[in-house]
Amino acid sequence: MDAYCMDALLSMNVKRAAIKQAKRLKPLWYGGRWLKYKYGEAWQIDSITLPQTRQGKHYVLTVLEATTGWLETYPVPHATTWNTILGLEKQVLWRHGTPERIESDNRTHFRNHLIDTWAKEHGIEWVLKSALEEG
Repeated sequence: MDAYCMDALLSMNVKRAAIKQAKRLKPLWYGGRWLKYKYGEAWQIDSITLPQTRQGKHYVLTVLEATTGWLETYPVPHATTWNTILGLEKQVLWRHGTPERIESDNRTHFRNHLIDTWAKEHGIEWVLKSALEEG
């Protein structure tokens, strides 16, 4: 066997060994709450106040995919229910599909009839958490 074939064979064996080792490792959130979800099934949402931009945006809607930690952001002028729904439709549903569950805190733009109706129409379980439960 020439040197090129030996290098290729050695490289293949190293890759196989690395894959076997990776399979033995526990997932990042092993034992945590994220193991019960598959990618895209659960998201967490919050709004963060920022200094106002030139475009008049004063808040950022942050939407975090629960299993991978993938973050989507959507700048909005006000933290309202309509902006929440618009952000979810543009940043999550349109790009990643409809989740089964969304978790948020108890602020009024997440806790009202409009958000409840929207979530029900999309088959989404909306779970409200207190600040003490988050983390």
